[in-house]
Amino acid sequence: MSAIHRFGVLTRRAIPRRALLKGTGVALSLPLLDAMRPALAAETPPPMRFVGLLNYLSFHTPYLFPAEAGPDYKPTRYLEPLQPHRADFTVISGLNHPDVRDGHSSDKSFFTGAPHPAAPAFRNTISLDQLAAEAFGRETRYPSLNFSTSGAHSCSYLRSGVQMPPETSPARAYARLFIDGSPEEVAQEVARVREGRSILDRVATAADRLRRDVGAADRDKLDQYFDSVRDLETRMVRLEDYAKLPKPKPGEPPVKDPGPGENTARFGVMLDVARLALQTDLTRIVTLYFVETSKTPSEPKASFSHHELSHHGKDAGKIERLAVLERDVLLEWGRFIGGLKEAPDGAGRLLDRTISVMGAGMGNASSHDSTNLPILVAGGRFKHGSHLAHDPKSPPPVCNLWVQVLHELGVEVPKFGSSTSETLTGFSV
Repeated sequence: MSAIHRFGVLTRRAIPRRALLKGTGVALSLPLLDAMRPALAAETPPPMRFVGLLNYLSFHTPYLFPAEAGPDYKPTRYLEPLQPHRADFTVISGLNHPDVRDGHSSDKSFFTGAPHPAAPAFRNTISLDQLAAEAFGRETRYPSLNFSTSGAHSCSYLRSGVQMPPETSPARAYARLFIDGSPEEVAQEVARVREGRSILDRVATAADRLRRDVGAADRDKLDQYFDSVRDLETRMVRLEDYAKLPKPKPGEPPVKDPGPGENTARFGVMLDVARLALQTDLTRIVTLYFVETSKTPSEPKASFSHHELSHHGKDAGKIERLAVLERDVLLEWGRFIGGLKEAPDGAGRLLDRTISVMGAGMGNASSHDSTNLPILVAGGRFKHGSHLAHDPKSPPPVCNLWVQVLHELGVEVPKFGSSTSETLTGFSV
């Protein structure tokens, strides 16, 4: 029997999408063959993905929110360059998180809805990305990826309320995701993972002994620590399994880290890495926190004080300089949306199976106001192309949107955070 006949081209027997050629201890991945197409057609639809983006210093909303509600809105200054993707995203205004009025600290609650994030005894809750990772993260090499332009800021939180440490280097992330090491380097990576697990075991045992000798407040902190240790142990077990597997080849060259202060460019390159990770199904969940920048692509020779400009006090000159920075951030997001539209995914586009949310924990960074939050949602099955305007004086909570997003991802929860409904009024599929 010929090799062609054996693999089903002549017999019309479908080859599984991830079929391997095995022999003499070697497993070789096959490329996408015509004989695989019947199998692809019979497979379940491509999986859903989520990309959550948080902007620390928010956006100047008069330049973002249209004056008109509905599908016939006139593009604002910030939305004008996004119009090639108008049919693929929705502008949402008027929302906030109840009991989150904490200025810069409000960012901690953007993807969780946990109240009073600036309170001394505040303990966060799980973020929606990590709830999704618990539900289907085991289906991919990485349950989730958490990026940031600053190592001090993350928008992803475990069930224990512990903040997940972010990756800040797109070049390092690319290498970790896509560049294989030598057999010796792979063996060393596995050994490091095993050693890490044994260290965690020792630390957990010592911490357990300590727990019996401390007060209630410290025991609560230790319980959070135990939760994070157990989560890390689970992740490291998975890492050991995957460390021995070859990494996918994304078909695009390695990326380089932008220079100091070039965080808008860093944000864009990280989005490129995120798209490649989604395309190769290394993960289906990504978060990325844009903190601030001092340089921006549209004026590469200029230097900016982003934080100072965000506290503009309605100074027209500062607002104009701030607009340059914020428009460039949205341009990078628009480029990411365009890349998802161009990437095939089954019979459709990668964007059709990816929900991307861009938002901020403050509606007005100048006054530290945490109402009327700027939120843009792209992709997925949602009906887009409109400005969904809610009354900021009596809005539904943001967590209604989070429940709806989770349902679209296949995570069936009746409630999340401060939600009062399983859908956001006016948002539909």
